[in-house]
Amino acid sequence: MKHLRRHLPARGDGGAVLVLAMIIVTVVALVTGFVLTRGDGSLRATVALRDVARTSYAADAGAQVAINALRTGYNTGSGEPSPWYFTNVLGTGCFGYNGTSPSTTPINSLELKSLVPKNAGETQQTTSARVECAVDDDTGEQGSAVPINNQNKPGYAIVALNGAVDATGSKAPGLLVKGGIYANGAVKGNINVLDGGVRATGSCDSTVVASPKNCNVGPPVSDPNYSNELGGTVPTLQKPPTTCTGGYLAVFNPGYYDSASALNTATNLCNELWFKPGNYYFDFHNDSCANVCPSNVFGTGGNTWTISGQTVVGGTPIDANGNTLSQPPNNVSVPGACRSPITDVNAQGVQFVFGGNSRIYIDQNSNVELCATYHSDRPPIEIYGLKSGSTPTATNANGLVLTSNPTSTGGGMWTGLTTANISSVGNGSATWNPGSASATSSTVTVSGFAPGSAVPAGSVLTSATLHVRHQDSEATSTSAGTATIQVGSTTTAALPIGAVGSTSMVTTDVLLNSSTNTAAFNSLQTAIHDGGYTGATVAYTAKSKKNATAALDAISLDLTYYVPVLRGQGGTCIDGTGGSCKFMDMKNGNNKELVYFQGTTYVPYGDLQLLLGNFASEIMKFGLVARQLEFAFWNGNSVQGVPVIEIPDNSPGFGFETTLVRLQVYVCPGTSCSSGGSLALNVKVKIFDNGGQPGPPNRQVTVLSWSHTR
Repeated sequence: MKHLRRHLPARGDGGAVLVLAMIIVTVVALVTGFVLTRGDGSLRATVALRDVARTSYAADAGAQVAINALRTGYNTGSGEPSPWYFTNVLGTGCFGYNGTSPSTTPINSLELKSLVPKNAGETQQTTSARVECAVDDDTGEQGSAVPINNQNKPGYAIVALNGAVDATGSKAPGLLVKGGIYANGAVKGNINVLDGGVRATGSCDSTVVASPKNCNVGPPVSDPNYSNELGGTVPTLQKPPTTCTGGYLAVFNPGYYDSASALNTATNLCNELWFKPGNYYFDFHNDSCANVCPSNVFGTGGNTWTISGQTVVGGTPIDANGNTLSQPPNNVSVPGACRSPITDVNAQGVQFVFGGNSRIYIDQNSNVELCATYHSDRPPIEIYGLKSGSTPTATNANGLVLTSNPTSTGGGMWTGLTTANISSVGNGSATWNPGSASATSSTVTVSGFAPGSAVPAGSVLTSATLHVRHQDSEATSTSAGTATIQVGSTTTAALPIGAVGSTSMVTTDVLLNSSTNTAAFNSLQTAIHDGGYTGATVAYTAKSKKNATAALDAISLDLTYYVPVLRGQGGTCIDGTGGSCKFMDMKNGNNKELVYFQGTTYVPYGDLQLLLGNFASEIMKFGLVARQLEFAFWNGNSVQGVPVIEIPDNSPGFGFETTLVRLQVYVCPGTSCSSGGSLALNVKVKIFDNGGQPGPPNRQVTVLSWSHTR
């Protein structure tokens, strides 16, 4: 049987063509899509780059406009005089200020509307900018010409180590402080702290204005334990002046002053007082005390140095242009009478160191300016209260003998009058016989009696004993021998040398102290205090009948004295617990005092009572460290535009000629940029005014850094 086969029609190419077409369409679509995607990305990138460029242009242009404004003194405020240039004066901004001094509103923002406009055909918006200016506080008029850092200034304007900062009862405006308060106690009264805040272990009154204000918290502040400049030794005793130089000026030399009575006499001598640059140690002995405060040497009247209407200048005197003077001029004005460590690294000033219970009282109409010495590693301290020291102890110098050949004058010659014969007991003796002459006398003068080390001026003699071993068997009963002691230019009155009629050698001990032979002792005590002691001269006068023999075997001298020591401050008048007396006090009421301490006041045990009236400026420019502070304005007329107590800002020491500002440029889309925007540029600029004269041609502006944020 034959198979029947179905004849199928022949297969065509149409399916293959369709597949190929689909492949081609797909490839073309992919390529087109890729090309379109890349083109869109490129378009977007181009738009983004244009935006970045506009932002960069706006930021750069804004910074340039602001820099030019600083160069030319351009301002947008209502309070500036014409011409005006920014120098970082308190209350002003980079671009001027509104209002009038002392109440002004600084302007530190410069808006630049439509800084980069929209051109025809562009899709981007108009771009505006705003420049925010922040000044470095330690530069320009608020800066310092000397390097100031945390090493050479206190951490706070006021540090109270063991008591309150008390302005209770003070009339407005109260106590204005810059640099903070730290008190181991309460903070009370009308007090306005400009910066630095308040920290106290005690309570704070609601009238205390500060930010931050942390009260009833710890830990307590520690004493910085600053060192003084005395080097651990008492300087040379100085006597206050007794005449006025030029008819108006009492000149004081650095050294040790131990009598408030003598210092007050000199203070009242002249219209002005000048304390030359150097270190002064005030340890007064006018209050009664054991052994070292004899009134015949120091006088009485208490241990307070009173400045009563005079002008006191301490440090290197300068004129109004800062030139050094040989001495302060007549009718000198304060402040500005001495070179300040705040404005000059070469300032050579004074440091007043106080020991014992020595104190200061500033009476009405007094003008005081004390300038300290600048240091890079420690504060410039002008008033220093000793925390510790030593207690004076007695020194005995016994058996002092002659060291030079003795001499004689008067009736006849002595035999055997040698140093060896009369320098020690039993080592031979000198004899004298007037022969047939009537009763007469002869004087033997011996010198030496030096201690192992010199006794410094300021020492206090408490007793002396002269030992004379002699024989005068034929002396008249009414004419005993005598002796005098000479120290320096002072000679004691004649001292009787024992009873007469001795038949053998006897030793007469002549005691001199405050109750025995008092007049002679007082003169000797004063001489040693004023001039110190390196030796003495003894003149022994023997008396005899004719043909009688007198003999001298030995002369020696014993001394007991106290040398000056550095004494730590102490007593109820130092710490304020003794009632009205303080370490430093002032006349209350309308006192019209001008007091400027150009340096740090460091009296860790002291209570200070600052009572001011008609006062217009700083009293303490470099801070105060004390036990406690009591403060008051006593009338409502006080003008207080600047702090009474402050610490300077840290400063690299550029001086007033250099002002540093930081510019931040914000960019905003649109026609305004009063707030917000994107930070686009940071710039730091140095403004230098040659000679301190702002404006062209002296003003130079230098860009220190220029950094885009994106």
